[in-house]
Amino acid sequence: MNIISIPFGVSEMPDECPEGSMNCDYRTVQLDVSDEELDEAMREWARERSFTTTFSPGHIVDRTLVFQFPDDVHYSNDCGAVDLFSKSRLGRSDLGVNSERLDELEDYLLDYHFETTCQ
Repeated sequence: MNIISIPFGVSEMPDECPEGSMNCDYRTVQLDVSDEELDEAMREWARERSFTTTFSPGHIVDRTLVFQFPDDVHYSNDCGAVDLFSKSRLGRSDLGVNSERLDELEDYLLDYHFETTCQ
């Protein structure tokens, strides 16, 4: 399963979830933070997820624990608003996993002690 999922990853930040999609979530969190500090917070969040989660600025691949199914998490900073997107690469329905992931991520970011603001 893991091998066939590699080419289907979302490569850039979409504007929204496709209509009728049951395997993604998109939201905006009001945060005034620098890009560098947001990247560091996201890197820490990814590191806390699991040993198979991978980080690159703007994109995290978060894998499910048991079967290692990859889900793409994208983020972008628009100086006062952070856009978050999470989508499963496989399957028609994620059973709410992406919404739960973004709930956790939103709570994490809102509780994070940011020291810088965007310029």
